[in-house]
Amino acid sequence: MTKQGVTFCSVAKLFCLCLLVSHHATFSREVVVDFKGKSPTPQQQAVIFEWLNYGVDAVQKTLGPMSQSAVPISVSMTSAKEPVPWGQVVRGHIDGIDMRTGEFTSIDDLTSDWTLYHEFSHLYHPLFAYQDFWLAEGLATYFQNVVMLQNGIYSKAEFLRRMQGGLERGKVATGSYMGQLDKVSVNMWRLRAYQRVYWTGAAFFVEAETLLKKAGAKYTVAQVLAMYQVCCRSGESEGASKSAYKFVARLDRLSGTKVFLPLYKRYRYTKGFPNINDEQLALLIKVYSPREPEL
Repeated sequence: MTKQGVTFCSVAKLFCLCLLVSHHATFSREVVVDFKGKSPTPQQQAVIFEWLNYGVDAVQKTLGPMSQSAVPISVSMTSAKEPVPWGQVVRGHIDGIDMRTGEFTSIDDLTSDWTLYHEFSHLYHPLFAYQDFWLAEGLATYFQNVVMLQNGIYSKAEFLRRMQGGLERGKVATGSYMGQLDKVSVNMWRLRAYQRVYWTGAAFFVEAETLLKKAGAKYTVAQVLAMYQVCCRSGESEGASKSAYKFVARLDRLSGTKVFLPLYKRYRYTKGFPNINDEQLALLIKVYSPREPEL
C-alpha cells in the first residue's frame, strides 16, 4: 500500500481513545494527537508535537484556515528506516489523519518529508467517489509540493525538479495503464496505477493555475480553495457520485471563471497524459515562492 489511503471510522470512538490515553496533546484547537502502540520517549513526543504543529501552520499558510476546528491525528511508531513511511486520511464526522513514523533524529527529518502536507491537504476537499480519486490525489500531490515551496522546505530548483520528475513518471505510467482516467481511478489499487492517477490529477491543478491567469482571475487555486473552506466545505456531501462535480463547480463560482468544471470534464475522460511545459511550472514558482524580505 502507498503512503496515501482513505479509511472510515467512528469519530466518537476516536476521540474517546484520545481521552483515555494519557499521552496526547492539543494544539490551539487544531490538532488532537493520540499515540498508539509503542510509546515514544518524552524527547520523541516533543519532536512529533513540533512537527505536527509545524505541518498545520505550513499548510494553512498556503491554503488558509481549515474548515474544521479540530484535527484528530493518530501517530504510531514503527521500525521503518524512513522518518514517515505512511499516512492516510480518516474520514468521519470530523476528518482526521493516521500517521506512521519511523526512525528520526531531529525535527528536520520529519518536516522535510512530504507525507504530512499531502494528508493535511486532503482535509480541504470532501471525499470524492472512486472515479474521481484522481482529483483528490492530484490536489494533495500538487499542494504538498506548493506548501513545501512556499514554506522554504524546497528551493525553487528542488520544486522544479520534483514537479518535472513526478509529471514524467505520470506520463510514463500512462503508457502502462491506458484507458479513461475515471476508469483507471476506480481500479487504481488493483492496477497499482498510482503514478498515473496522482500526477494526472496534479497536472489538472497546474493547468488550472495557467487558465486562471489567462482568464484574468484575481485568485490563485490556493486562494480559491481557501474561500471554499469558508463558504462551503463543512456542508458538502461526502463520497457521492457528484461530489467532485459540485466541488469544481463551486470553485468556478468562487473564482468568477469557467475554468474548473470544463477542465474537470476534459480530464475525467482523458486517455492520455496532459502536456505541462516549463513555462507553466515557472508560473507556479513566481506565484508561490516565499516573498523576499524587504530591506
